[in-house]
Amino acid sequence: MDIKYINPFLEALKGVFESFGMGDIQRGAVQKKDIMQVDMDITSIIGLVGDVRGNIAYSLSQETGKKIASTMMMGMPVEEFDAIARSAIGEMANMITGRAAIILSQAGVTTDLTPPSIVFGKDILFVISSVQTIAVDMETQFGRIQINIGLEV
Repeated sequence: MDIKYINPFLEALKGVFESFGMGDIQRGAVQKKDIMQVDMDITSIIGLVGDVRGNIAYSLSQETGKKIASTMMMGMPVEEFDAIARSAIGEMANMITGRAAIILSQAGVTTDLTPPSIVFGKDILFVISSVQTIAVDMETQFGRIQINIGLEV
């Protein structure tokens, strides 16, 4: 997969997090997967259609999700990963993917997004698609977020 399809999602995550005052985001490990599968506590999945098709999945631990949801809700404490916290993580994925779609459109790549879906639970292994995937760990002040990018170009 060409880097021009990966970088917009990394840039978008940094931009969205910085808009909420969450700075110091570093890229961590990058891995190639034969299929898109995740095994973290929380995953928000958004589909893409248009010039590129596929899925983007943002995976994180429950603790990281609660901290991000709290920050997105202006510091409101998040004690459990309830419906409001799930909604915040879905919106985070929507904001990141929407910003990435704008970056892609500026490069002449047209995309439309599906609404986010949230999957959560302990000790799960979830196969999203059989498309070759690039997984990039992004280290934030609240913990690791893995972006899984599985696109057919």
